[in-house]
Amino acid sequence: MTRLAWTTCLLAALMPLPALAEVQLTLGACVNVQAVQDSEQTAGSGQSLTLADGTQQLVVECTTEIGREEVLETSDAFVVRFEAADTALALSAPEIESRNQMDAFNQQGNWQLTDRQGREVAFTADVLEKAGFQLVRDYARELAAYNRSGAKAAVAAPGLITNQDGLLLDSHVDPDQEMVSRMLRYWYLKADEQTRKEWDSWVDSSNQ
Repeated sequence: MTRLAWTTCLLAALMPLPALAEVQLTLGACVNVQAVQDSEQTAGSGQSLTLADGTQQLVVECTTEIGREEVLETSDAFVVRFEAADTALALSAPEIESRNQMDAFNQQGNWQLTDRQGREVAFTADVLEKAGFQLVRDYARELAAYNRSGAKAAVAAPGLITNQDGLLLDSHVDPDQEMVSRMLRYWYLKADEQTRKEWDSWVDSSNQ
């Protein structure tokens, strides 16, 4: 090998490789990921996720010890959606030490998404409601259903279109029925436990 060729190879070896276009998301204290982009994918506090550039959508929870008895409690599940590319971000939750603070967090959904410089990154968060008692939740399936609902942190999926109000609709379903379905879901999730039981009982009796 000539000296010129050897020098060229050495310089090429010393040059930094181009960074891959991806998003590195580090999870703060108490933060747990239950699903990513309609697929079951879990990660816990202190871990990092490698995500493809573009629209990110995750199901996240905060699990922490609260009260004098240090009882382990988990927040509501939230859908968090944001746009990112070729960057490193951190997702965290405020410090929660009491049930009142946990209740406030569930109401406000005040997650914190920041870049390496500590600057805030815009995101949308929404509670992933669950209907009735569920011993084991299928977060990926719930997220897919959430995306079909047209809720504020939803991501358009194949077969969905956007109407003039910016709501997601299923192109294979009559628009009027889609609206009825969305309104029923909205009021069911807003109802208290007793009202839901009465509704479930009425639906069961109607199907007999």
